[in-house]
Amino acid sequence: MQLILANALLALTWIAVSAYVLLAGADFGGGVWDLIAGPGQRGKQQRSLIEHSLGPVWEANHVWLIFVIVLAWTVFPPAFAAIASTLYIPLSLAAIGIIIRGSAFAFRKS
Repeated sequence: MQLILANALLALTWIAVSAYVLLAGADFGGGVWDLIAGPGQRGKQQRSLIEHSLGPVWEANHVWLIFVIVLAWTVFPPAFAAIASTLYIPLSLAAIGIIIRGSAFAFRKS
């Protein structure tokens, strides 16, 4: 019974990671297009289109990542500890990048 439950939770984790990867491709790709759109009025139309297309997945996208982290932490603590301690620097850099990128989008509007 425990093996079935572990496999079901592993499958759920895999589905959540897949959802994050699929939605993050649009999210991060839109960020790159926004970055190279150009300053001022030249890139305004392209940035507007990017913001409109990312609207449905902008906030919900990182919920998948948080869900995977909490699920792995709860269900597979030894594996989570090994992964988190081994990849501390890359995971920290990714978190800082996500925060800075989100802040840049938010403060650009103010």
